[in-house]
Amino acid sequence: MKVLIAIDSFKGSASSIELNRAVAEKLNQLDFVESTTEITIADGGEGTLASVQHSLNGKILEIPTIDLMGKPINAKVLSFRAEGKRQALIESADTMGFDLIKPSAETVKAASSKGLGLLIKEIEQRGFQKVIITLGGSGVTDGGLGLLKEFGATFLDRQQNDLEEGNLLLDASEIEISTIRFPNIPIIVANDVTNPYFGNQGAFQVFSQQKGATAEQIRQLDANAEKLSQTILKELNIDLATLQGAGAAGGLGGALAILGAKMDAGFKLVTELIDFEDRLKTADVVVTGEGSIDQQSLFGKVPFAIAELAKKYQKPVIAICGKKSITNNESSPFSGIFSIQTKPISLPDAMEKATTLKNAAELVSEIFITAFQLSKNGGIGHGFK
Repeated sequence: MKVLIAIDSFKGSASSIELNRAVAEKLNQLDFVESTTEITIADGGEGTLASVQHSLNGKILEIPTIDLMGKPINAKVLSFRAEGKRQALIESADTMGFDLIKPSAETVKAASSKGLGLLIKEIEQRGFQKVIITLGGSGVTDGGLGLLKEFGATFLDRQQNDLEEGNLLLDASEIEISTIRFPNIPIIVANDVTNPYFGNQGAFQVFSQQKGATAEQIRQLDANAEKLSQTILKELNIDLATLQGAGAAGGLGGALAILGAKMDAGFKLVTELIDFEDRLKTADVVVTGEGSIDQQSLFGKVPFAIAELAKKYQKPVIAICGKKSITNNESSPFSGIFSIQTKPISLPDAMEKATTLKNAAELVSEIFITAFQLSKNGGIGHGFK
């Protein structure tokens, strides 16, 4: 039996690499398991850099820039070759991550996407031929204006003062687009968020409160974003009011679209880069999972995306998780969904890395042994549906 193992990280507990390794080591002790293939997996958010590096043997570079509060940092950039091109992959959360701040009205005023603009410019100068940017986990609400300013855009307030630092969107009344220098390399954005730039379902009304914004700040951000979008529609024919994904990462999706970036679904982009589908074809059984499997998991999260892809090749898929809030049924793409928790346990103890890895490995081993016994005793095939 050939087993493909592609478990997403259990956030706050264990990484994809660690979970895959623990499960593979346990399965390799079973006589009926011929081989295991471990694929570090991600959906275009946290962990994407590690996933692509692990599969393509890329090199991590540390490139100087600033974080969302203007503090000098070294951002991690993955350098790799694909499609005959030297490519770079950036996780925007590395420079603008929500976890780099304690969200408040003050951080909303100060946080800027300028650092990502500096980073993209440096990648251009280093001769890369393509850049991929993931947008998950951002702490900014500036609509990407800090990024756009680094590429030459000018923003004025109502008194016609040139805006320079911090969250420019809070005061921006006008944008001058004619001065923008468009990047000379293709930019691909890994993004699964569909929200538009502004409005009831836009970046600011939906996501800004969790980043510390007050009701008045949210009103200002949304109103100013709508006003600037009118100029962008008129001069560039880009409609941020309807562009799906423009509202991702505090409006960064829209700013990158203005610079000519193309958006792609995160899971699709990652799996194409690492040739996931070709590797899946040769497996007999697939093991996947993530920290919590619930109704939200149905909307493109890694385990369900893998299961839907595996269904195309009639490959059985089992999913493991720390918390299970969904019932497996006949319409499910999974052969089974299993929680690694075997008894009542406190959350801190349950998330202890050693406990997670041990429980995950033992659970998957038990499932495979049971399935194998079923196949020997008159079950169908290898014991999985």
